[in-house]
Formats: sequence, structure tokens, C-alpha cells
Amino acid sequence: MTERELKLLLDANAVKRVQVHYAVMTDGYMVVIDGKTLETGKRETREFKTLDAAARFLFKTGVADFAVKLRTA
Repeated sequence: MTERELKLLLDANAVKRVQVHYAVMTDGYMVVIDGKTLETGKRETREFKTLDAAARFLFKTGVADFAVKLRTA
């Protein structure tokens, strides 16, 4: 899911769950919306170096409520 698709879903109030997952392999964070990862325009997973950067992105796009998942197990 790209940022553009996320904005369209937010405008339609169609987003149910937003999570920020810690990505161990890249030592960063990724945003997961309704089970789909946020991607760049090239369809690569969008990664954030810090949790603050991910939160700033979500607030900028209109998401005020999200969960943080630090472990996948």
C-alpha cells in the first residue's frame, strides 16, 4: 500500500487498524495498515529509522491512533 492509497482509505474512513512494527532485519520501523505494509512508489517496504519518524509520518497523513509492536513472537 502506498501513501496515496493510504490517504484515499483514510478519506473514506476505511482503515481499521494501524500498527508500527519493529523490523529486526533493518533495525528500523515499518507501518502496517490493516495487515498490509506501507510501500514506496517502487513497491519496496517503506522503512523509518526511528519510531518518532514513523509517528510524524502517521500524524502528517491524518492517523492519530496507532499501536506499536516491538516483538513479532
